[in-house]
Amino acid sequence: MEREVIEFDVIFVGGGPANLSSAIHLTNLIKKHNNEVQEGKKQGEVIEIEDRIAVLEKGAYFGAHNISGAILIPDVLSELLPDYIELGCPVDAVINNESIYFLTKNGNIKIPLTPSFLNNHGNYLLSLSKFVKWLSGIAESNKIMLLDGTAAVELLYDGNKVIGVRTDDKRLLENGEYETPGYILNSKVTVLGEGSNGTLRRSLIEKLNLDKNKAPSIYELGVKEIYELKINPLKKGECIHTLGYPFRKGLSGGGFIYCISENMIAVGLIAHLSSEDPQLDPHKELQKYKLHPFINNIIKDGKPTHYGAKTLPCGGYFSIPELTSDGVMIIGDSANLVDSRRLKGLHTAIKSGMLAAEVLFEAFLKGDFSSLQLKKYEDKLKRSWIYSDLKQARNFTPAISKGLPLPGGILLGFQMISGGSNITGDLRTEPDYSTTKDMKTFYGNKPPETLPKADDRIIVNKLTDVYFSGTFHDEKQKSHIRLKDKNTCNKCISEYSAPCTVFCPACVYELYEGYIKINFSNCLHCKTCDLKCPFQNIVWELPEGGGGPRYSLQ
Repeated sequence: MEREVIEFDVIFVGGGPANLSSAIHLTNLIKKHNNEVQEGKKQGEVIEIEDRIAVLEKGAYFGAHNISGAILIPDVLSELLPDYIELGCPVDAVINNESIYFLTKNGNIKIPLTPSFLNNHGNYLLSLSKFVKWLSGIAESNKIMLLDGTAAVELLYDGNKVIGVRTDDKRLLENGEYETPGYILNSKVTVLGEGSNGTLRRSLIEKLNLDKNKAPSIYELGVKEIYELKINPLKKGECIHTLGYPFRKGLSGGGFIYCISENMIAVGLIAHLSSEDPQLDPHKELQKYKLHPFINNIIKDGKPTHYGAKTLPCGGYFSIPELTSDGVMIIGDSANLVDSRRLKGLHTAIKSGMLAAEVLFEAFLKGDFSSLQLKKYEDKLKRSWIYSDLKQARNFTPAISKGLPLPGGILLGFQMISGGSNITGDLRTEPDYSTTKDMKTFYGNKPPETLPKADDRIIVNKLTDVYFSGTFHDEKQKSHIRLKDKNTCNKCISEYSAPCTVFCPACVYELYEGYIKINFSNCLHCKTCDLKCPFQNIVWELPEGGGGPRYSLQ
C-alpha cells in the first residue's frame, strides 16, 4: 500500500494535557527566541514553527477522549500560561469547602483533619474535556498542526531509533482493502503522551526493555457520572472525598463528589485493579455507592446526564520506566507520573510536558536531537517537585490495598511521619492481572452481591451509561479487540466466571451461548481488559481514528 510521507521536527502522539502543554510551551519558547533574534537582542537563527510540529489525537475532536475528576492545582497553569484567565480557561469552580468522610455500610464519619497532601482549598474544579479543547485552541493559534481523528498505530524505527509514526488506514472496504491509506509521519523526535497505558508507549517499552528492574505498572479504574440536580444540597466549589464503603476486603479505592455548578455535580469512584475479586465491577460499585444514604441524600432529586471511565496509573515512583531513548520521549500519564496520594495527575502531566519542551527547545537551538540531549528531560524531571512528590507517595497505593481502616490506616500513618517509608520496608506490587483469584477461592459457596433493578436515575444500567458517554465506532470496520485463544476463554469462564464481562465499564464483553461475544462499538478506550484479564488473553489495538467516546463535560 502506497503511503504519503510527511516530514516534521516533532510529533506529539496523543492530544491530552501533557502533549498540548508541551507543544504550547515549546512554541512559546521558540516565539520568544525568534522575537529576540529579530529585534537584535540575541544572536542566532529564527526557528520555523509552521507545519513543523504536529499533535495527533485519535478522538473525533480534541477533548473527546479526556476524562478526569478533575482538580487542577493552578500554580502549574500559571507557569504554562500566565494570562490563562484572560485567555478564557474554562474553570467550573474554585474549591472553597472540602471534607473527607469514612463510610460504613449505612453511616458516615467525618474525618476531622484533612491531610496536607489532600488539601484542595483554592484549587480548580474543571472538565478535562473542556480544558483540553481550550488548550487545543491555544495550540492552533501557535501554528501547531492539530490532527484529530488520527490514530498513530505504529512507531517507525531505524534500528532502535524512533524516526516517526504510521497513522491509521481509513474505511475498510468489502474487498478487504482500505479506502484511504494512513500516512508515514517522519520526525526528529516523537513525544508519547497517550495517557494511561498508551499503546505505542507499551510497545516501545517492551521493544527497548525500558522498564528493566522497575516495579510493574499498576492501575486504577475510575468511573464517573455527572448529575443534574433539581435541588442541590451542596454549594458550587464544594469537594467531598470518601473512603470505606463500598470497598471491602479484596477491593480498595475511594469515591468523590464535586459540585461543579449550582445544579450539577460529578460523582465518581476509583477502584484499584489489583483487586482479588474475579467479579470486580467498578460500575456496579458506583451504583452501590450512590445507594449509600450519605450519597443518595445528595443526588436523590437529580438525573444522570454524562458518563465516562478511564484507567489511571498508580504505580508511581517505583514503576517509572526510562522515559527517553533515541528519537523518543514519554510524558504525563504515559510516564506513570500520577500522584496517587493526592489523587492527581493533571498538574504532573502539564509540568512534565513543560520540562520536555524545554529540552526540545534546547535541541532546536543546538541542532542536536540525539539521545544524549533528550536524556536531559529525565534529569530535569528527577530534580523537579514531581519526583519528590512521587517519592513521598511511593508506598501509598500498596498500603491502601491492604485495607482500611486496618491495617492500611496504620501503614499510612507511619508514611505520613516518615516521608513515605513503610514500617517493614518498601511494599512490592504485582501486575494487576496476576492478583485475581478464582471464583471458588474468593467466593467459596457464596454468590456475588447483586444490585436492585436499575431505575436509570440512581441505579443506572451500564448500557444506559454507555449511551451517556456518546461513544461510537463504525460497526462495518474491523474490531479493534480480539481474543488470543478461545480455549483459554473457556478455562477463564469455568474458573473465573468471565471477569471481562463485569470489569469492563461499557459492556464490550458479553457471555453469549457459552462463549465471549465482543461488542467493540461500546468501547470507551479505558483498556481495562488489556490489564485485568487473568490470562492476558485479550488484545486491544488502536481502532480507526475518530472512534470511541465523545466526552463534552467530563
